[in-house]
Amino acid sequence: LKAMFEGIAAIEALGYDRLAELGAPTLISVRSVGGGAANPAWTAIRRRRLGVDFLPALSDEAAAGTARLALMGASRAGLL
Repeated sequence: LKAMFEGIAAIEALGYDRLAELGAPTLISVRSVGGGAANPAWTAIRRRRLGVDFLPALSDEAAAGTARLALMGASRAGLL
């Protein structure tokens, strides 16, 4: 299980690196919600791999808000 978490965190880090290469702001912190956010081992692996602070989420409804923003963006882009 640990190896799987390490692999997922490595892919996540590659994704953030690629976004930075494309001009996105460099990652400085992460706020995470959901079941995985409550797992200290998973959070520690991600923190070590990404090299940034993990901050408490301001709301446990952040995932719903993110999904709503994604839906609005997809709709405006004509993807729906």
